[in-house]
Amino acid sequence: MSDSSHVHQKASKWTLFVFIALSICLPTIVSADNCAAQLFHETVNVSHIYDGDTIRLTDGRKLRLIGINTPERGRDGNKDQPFYLSAKKQLQQIVKNNQNQLKIVLGKEKHDRYNRLLAHVFTINSKNISATLLRNGQGFSIAIPPNIRFLSCYKNAEKEARDHKRGIWNHPFSKVLTASSLSRSNLGFQRVTGTVQRVGESRSSFWLNLDTSFAIRLLKKDLPYFNFVHPKILLHRHLTVRGWVYKKNNEFRMTVHHPASLQIHPAD
Repeated sequence: MSDSSHVHQKASKWTLFVFIALSICLPTIVSADNCAAQLFHETVNVSHIYDGDTIRLTDGRKLRLIGINTPERGRDGNKDQPFYLSAKKQLQQIVKNNQNQLKIVLGKEKHDRYNRLLAHVFTINSKNISATLLRNGQGFSIAIPPNIRFLSCYKNAEKEARDHKRGIWNHPFSKVLTASSLSRSNLGFQRVTGTVQRVGESRSSFWLNLDTSFAIRLLKKDLPYFNFVHPKILLHRHLTVRGWVYKKNNEFRMTVHHPASLQIHPAD
């Protein structure tokens, strides 16, 4: 091995070490006011609660809370997911306690592909509602850039619920699935674990194959958020990812946009 190759290998290992260390330590290093906002874009009135993370405003706009994904209502004859009704009722009670009026901070990206308004939502007393629901174990924290302003708050709120086994964290619904066990019944939001067996590259993305039938997609446009690690050095690493499982070309896939959705486990 040449000296330059040896140095590159050591640098890669050091980069991975720094990323793992930061992934482990950062969620616990949070300030007491990291859920707070000083300025709000609007005060809105709520007319309907769809579930724990989606509401309708009296002006007809549909709003999706940033930072949290709560269990879904059953569709097409399927049962509701565990804690769907619990999360919905908690959000209904918060809205009722605030006379159906809330304050919002719009995301940098203001609408999703369904044209729903994307916002961080607060009570009239400026209490972060996504953080409250996460702290009560009513959903999973999610990170979809560029709307990551309160990310450390949401991660810490979820961690508190997980540590105290609140809500979903005291139920099999929150279990991590192995990549090899995925089936059509697992489509939708999941946490999935496995070892990277192959790293591929296309014009727009890197692909991490955790199993012959499951691949993680990392968009190249999102790589600046992964500034501690390059996808190619994740080969043979054990990962746990969170996001929405879908199926395409007879393969289960998940797009991961931010390192907060990707956990690298220490090597044995």
